[in-house]
This record gives sequence, structure tokens and C-alpha cells, in this order.
Amino acid sequence: MAHTTDPAAVVVAQENLIQGVAKHFLQKVFGPEGMPWGTKFSDLEELAVQISQAVSRSMMDQALAGQAQAVPAAAQACGVCGTTVQAGPPGQPRVLTTTVGTVHWTEPERY
Repeated sequence: MAHTTDPAAVVVAQENLIQGVAKHFLQKVFGPEGMPWGTKFSDLEELAVQISQAVSRSMMDQALAGQAQAVPAAAQACGVCGTTVQAGPPGQPRVLTTTVGTVHWTEPERY
């Protein structure tokens, strides 16, 4: 059965992790001294947007790939007659354009 998660609750619960990841990115981009004086706000904003979209795409790629590899037992039987289905050839590549860019995964096939 599908699991629904409240995104806002996850963000609240993971606030410490999010703060640490943001700090890590700032140190990687600007070094230990931090963002230089005079950096334009618009440049910082664009950096934050690009990083957040890249993290979002990677999170979706990983989640979709993991889900595609963990086919549940219920999907191993025909929905009409109940006969066990066989794994098909290697899965089909799937690509989907989202609000944060394109995500990719391989969808398994069953016969």
C-alpha cells in the first residue's frame, strides 16, 4: 500500500539535517571564510535555487529507482486471473519532466 507523507512535517522534523546540509554547501562553495562581502543577493538566491533543484532531482531519481527495484508481491500476479507473472526483459527507461527538472528511472516489466 502506498505511504503518504506530509512534506511540511518532514521538513520540520529534519530541520537540523537541512541546516547542516545548507552549511556544508556554503562551505564548499565559498570556503571556510563564508560568503564574501558584497556578494549580490540575487547571486545567492540563484545558487540556492540551483542547489535545491539538483538535490530534489537526485532525491526523486533515487526514490524512483529504489521503488522500481522493490516490486511488491501483489504486482507479481495478474490483476485479472491471479496467475503469477514473469519478469520481462530489462526495464524500460522512463523520463519525466517535473517542476525541478527531468527525473529518470528504469521501470520493470512483467508478463
